[in-house]
Amino acid sequence: MKTLAQPIYLDHNATTPPLPEVVNVVCEAMRTAYGNPSSGHRQGEPARRLLQRARGTLQSYLGTPDEQFVFTGSGTEANNLALRSLARHSNCIITSAIEHSSILSSATRIQAKGISAEVIAATAEGEVDLRALRQQLMVHRHAAVSIQWINNETGVIQPILEITALAREHGALVHIDAAQAIGKIDTNIIEELGPDFLSLTAHKFNGPAGVGVLYARQPALIDPLCIGGGQQGGWHAGTENTAGIAGLQHALELRYSELSEAIAHMAQLRNTFEQTVLDLCPWVHVNGRKDQRVCNTSNLCFEDIDGQALVGRLDTLGVYCSQSSACTTGRPEPSHVLLAMGLSEAQAYASVRFSFGVTNTHQEAELAATIVVAEAEHLKRIFA
Repeated sequence: MKTLAQPIYLDHNATTPPLPEVVNVVCEAMRTAYGNPSSGHRQGEPARRLLQRARGTLQSYLGTPDEQFVFTGSGTEANNLALRSLARHSNCIITSAIEHSSILSSATRIQAKGISAEVIAATAEGEVDLRALRQQLMVHRHAAVSIQWINNETGVIQPILEITALAREHGALVHIDAAQAIGKIDTNIIEELGPDFLSLTAHKFNGPAGVGVLYARQPALIDPLCIGGGQQGGWHAGTENTAGIAGLQHALELRYSELSEAIAHMAQLRNTFEQTVLDLCPWVHVNGRKDQRVCNTSNLCFEDIDGQALVGRLDTLGVYCSQSSACTTGRPEPSHVLLAMGLSEAQAYASVRFSFGVTNTHQEAELAATIVVAEAEHLKRIFA
């Protein structure tokens, strides 16, 4: 099979290509708002206005009662800041075995400093075990809960309303990692959930990489990662990435101006691709709960073949996908998420994630499915 003239990018959960309009806004901000927003002279004013507009946009689309946002360098940094702050105001961090590596690594570091960290199990369908969560909340009276709303590998949507309600029932603080939810789920996020912290990142919805956000319901709870300046109310020292923040704001505006259409488009692409693969390869199955998944994600287990070999062959042909989170793919171990769901090491190694975005087309979804089927069947004959 020949390499595609135009590659098909199906790794949008790792990062999304910035839209041309976003790139233009970033470049314009670099030209006109290059001043330091903390400067007292006139050239700092465009940058100050830019930051204020971005806060207003976040408040509007996320449904917050205020503009208490901290701009960070990534979603991982926002998660680290959230966990560090939770640890300062609780005696136990409760999270799950299927969280992003930035959460699990932060929990391990916190535990090494003498603060308890409990990692609860997940179900075979990829959901947080609510009974285990309740048990831990009953044991630890001054706890904090950190949960990823939508799993970055399986796309499974967690029962976040129930999780938040359980935490509140036991007086626990709550952090929601919403990196995979923003721009893919239609709900008034913060107004409905009322978390103490919520993190997101621009490059998951066609904004620039290098810009994350942490919402803090009570900024006084923040334990700063960076000190040495009064920026952002002293919550996060350092000159803000104004051009990147401008890109985040515009990407958010573009996505939420057509949110329903974007969700429907990604769902149709994913469903077309997935159904074709499952129809032609009945030995393939979906990892995670199929009826509670985000619109764009398909994590498939290609039983008895090497998933890394499949990813490699697809890469050579111009179809780009991955086996797990981009933050962990440098490791030789199988996906910790899939193992936590009860898959064997062989099944985890045989699994591949395909994630679609608004820039994909129906023709790409159909063509990618055809190529995946052909390569999977080829590898199955080899590994048989």
